[in-house]
Amino acid sequence: MTVSQIRQHLQREGFEMTHCRAVSQAKSLLARSSRFRLALVDIMLGPEDNGLDFVRFASVQCPRMGVMVISGRNQVNDRILGLQMGADDYLTKPFDGRELVVRARRLIQRLDTGVTAERKALFRFSGFTLDKTRRLLLWQDQDTVPLTGREMDLLICLVEGDNHVVNREILANLVCGRRWHAGDRSVDVMVSCLRRKLKAHNPGEALIKSIRGVGYCFGARVEREG
Repeated sequence: MTVSQIRQHLQREGFEMTHCRAVSQAKSLLARSSRFRLALVDIMLGPEDNGLDFVRFASVQCPRMGVMVISGRNQVNDRILGLQMGADDYLTKPFDGRELVVRARRLIQRLDTGVTAERKALFRFSGFTLDKTRRLLLWQDQDTVPLTGREMDLLICLVEGDNHVVNREILANLVCGRRWHAGDRSVDVMVSCLRRKLKAHNPGEALIKSIRGVGYCFGARVEREG
């Protein structure tokens, strides 16, 4: 379905639509205005644009705006990645315009009634407190654990994984913004750096477990607040 066709379906149902051809343009628009209720994001934007990067930006910049990913990729890992990056819904191509309208309307209704997934959340585990909204990690609610932006993204992804295995492809997409390939050690290096910082405060517990040939999972019990 083309942009023109999407616009026709939405306008017919009373929606107003603004189209951005590039991630940079969309980010600039959101930075200037808070009037948008829903973002439809095509993650296959081309070699120079990363739609998932915009999903992550929108979930932080506009936490009360709904985010729906549109993609021709229907693999489970792609859907998981989109949702972990902050999307509220994931619609695969090809799709019917009526389904798009129904999903958009239901998502906005959830926002209006306050039952959409709350992004302002605290995660507590093994003496640490992770504030996802403020992107802050505390030890014993006092000492700030200094993490780089990518280390924070990695930690959030693993913590939100509910102790399930997250494969290297997802982590490479999320943290590095690129596809993982055999021999790529970037994810493993980043996991090692994050482990070292966590162990500096809690040396007695292995919080990130390696799953040989697959990826990583979080090994501690996580309590969510908010």
